[in-house]
Amino acid sequence: MHEAGGGPGARLARSWRSIVKRSSLIARQGRQPHGLLGQIVGRIMAHETEAANRIALQRLDLEPDDRLLEVGFGHGRTLAAAALQVTKGRLAGIDPSTVMLDIARRRNAKVLRTDRMTLILGASGRLPFGDGSFNKLLSVHTIYFWPSPERDLAEIHRVMETGGRLVIGFRPGEDAGFARDFPPEIYHIRSIAEVERLVSTAGFSDVDTMTRQMGAGQMAWTCARKAL
Repeated sequence: MHEAGGGPGARLARSWRSIVKRSSLIARQGRQPHGLLGQIVGRIMAHETEAANRIALQRLDLEPDDRLLEVGFGHGRTLAAAALQVTKGRLAGIDPSTVMLDIARRRNAKVLRTDRMTLILGASGRLPFGDGSFNKLLSVHTIYFWPSPERDLAEIHRVMETGGRLVIGFRPGEDAGFARDFPPEIYHIRSIAEVERLVSTAGFSDVDTMTRQMGAGQMAWTCARKAL
């Protein structure tokens, strides 16, 4: 979730990590931003997640007529970037935070008016979409907050069409600094092997993970296809 840099956004992000390390209450804002503090968290998240989300989009191999769902759209920047590539298809996002929903709606107001994009308040454990609705799906920095990831992945599997491509971005358990900086009662930290096993068990194939060092931490992107 880290991006190198020395500007105001980077300094704000470093301060956030320091606060999170000491406060479970503040850490909960990372899971579901709310209130005035949640708006500040949204600003920090927009900076911290930009690079990881950009790589996630690259791994999706987006096409103009794709049907894309982002689970946990947060600040909405990733869907805004995706909309520049998905020009003939459909984009949708779901997030449990009303604060993030408001931020994302403002950021994507122009696209939302065209009816090419839908943003919904809700959770990944119960997706309000029909079976096989999407052929591309991404979810970055959300798997930590799934206490029963089998349920969430089952829903993701359901709403994807056969052969559809999935990308899950996360900081893995192999990154010792992640466990050190983020309270385990809020962040369920999982290894790459565990995430790959969960994805495979949910019915996905061609499971593959790419890792990269980003700033002070490690980032992983697990990619898969809904099995034929």
